[in-house]
Amino acid sequence: MTWWGRAGHDVEVLTVVPAIAPTDRDRELASAFRRHDLDFRDDPGTRAMYSSDASIYRIPPRGVVRPRSADDVAATLAVCRELEVPVTSRGAGTSIAGNAIGPGVVIDFSRYMNQVLAVDPQARTALVQPGVVHAVLQREVEAAGLRFGPDPSTHTRCTIGGMIGNNSCGARSLGYGRTSDNVRELEFLTAAGEQIRTGYDEAGRPVVTGGDRIVERLGELMSGFLAVGRTEFDRFGRQVSGYAAQHLLPERFDLGLAMVGSEGTLGVLTQASVALVRTPPHRLLVALGFADIVEAGTAAPLAVAYSPTACEGLDSRVVDVIRERRGPGSVPELPDGRAWLFVELAGEDRDEVLDRARKLAAEGFAQDARIVDDPVASARLWRIREDGAGLAGTAPSGKPAWAGWEDAAVPPASLGAYLAEFDELVTQHGLTSARTATSAKAASTCGWTSRSTVRTATAGSASSSATRRRSSRGSAAPVRGARRRPGAQ
Repeated sequence: MTWWGRAGHDVEVLTVVPAIAPTDRDRELASAFRRHDLDFRDDPGTRAMYSSDASIYRIPPRGVVRPRSADDVAATLAVCRELEVPVTSRGAGTSIAGNAIGPGVVIDFSRYMNQVLAVDPQARTALVQPGVVHAVLQREVEAAGLRFGPDPSTHTRCTIGGMIGNNSCGARSLGYGRTSDNVRELEFLTAAGEQIRTGYDEAGRPVVTGGDRIVERLGELMSGFLAVGRTEFDRFGRQVSGYAAQHLLPERFDLGLAMVGSEGTLGVLTQASVALVRTPPHRLLVALGFADIVEAGTAAPLAVAYSPTACEGLDSRVVDVIRERRGPGSVPELPDGRAWLFVELAGEDRDEVLDRARKLAAEGFAQDARIVDDPVASARLWRIREDGAGLAGTAPSGKPAWAGWEDAAVPPASLGAYLAEFDELVTQHGLTSARTATSAKAASTCGWTSRSTVRTATAGSASSSATRRRSSRGSAAPVRGARRRPGAQ
């Protein structure tokens, strides 16, 4: 008997998991989980479903645990620790770098640990479980005029735990920062089963409860890399590849911030308190048209000077895919050009916001501009980016195309040159690409994330290429045998 599973949300790719008879080790693992009364599944159908995420990788796990509580997570880690089985935690499975799959036990937080536990409108915080979907949290807090700031294009399905593991940004990171800028407290379990809580005292100083020996050893470890930590990390806003070692420096030690973006390799998240922001009452969009994505990237720092809450770039290849798949009427009217910047301006005073928009549109660095103050029309334009993220997984020919050099972090002043060189690179290899660029904020610096879906250019069709992207998922503990997959930032 052979079972088939569907991979990810974007492309239909079937995974074959043969119905192999369980080994003695498999039976021992299943028996241990069931003694703890855990929701554990290791049938071929479940293993097939969890063998894939939105990436090209296919790794059937030995089984899947769906925890109902932090105690279930602790029991899962205890079993895996005893039997030396790797652990990979999973949220929505939106990863396209294979970060939500693994050969051991997958912990799926989205099934039960998916609740908004509390909302404090006065403190502007929400207490959540790692499997809660971003869009669900937004619906819970919007009645109070609040929102969780970061908003990835996968917001309809990505989980908050995955965003913490990834240090996600999203289009509005200019206004609200990265996920790391919006985390207040974390509760997690180490591979050894130790519970640690991070947060801040009344004076805003980082505090850690539990894990005293771990904190001490981290300080000792970092003492040998002080120069590197101070000069090579945190140079621009979206430099989040690998571990955030700068937060382990003695002068700025913050274990909570070091955990964010660690892709779950340092501990398994069980609960988080996140900051909420108030939505400005007035918001409008300035759409700027350019000859190509290189010109758009070059102009991006000029647009950011107008203090937008969001600045997103995309080229005509993304738009063409949507039109091909959903018809000409699926894309609203855009300014003239083959690439665009969507610049969102927001504020307390409508006249001030409108004045800023008019000045931006009149700057002259774009070949065409359009001010959109209708929320419905604005939402349709933003939908291009959201739809493109999924539809770009299939070329107009109907054949699969795979995201390639994803989430490349580029200082804003270098973005235009980077995009030009990237075009030359894919052309040399007979490929085409569809790209977007998202701004990200850190202090007074803006970093840009350039995202590219790469396809082979043969007779107008597209076949699969390689993929590298950080995941939007839950966290994973470094139990013996687990692997670290750094993001391609």
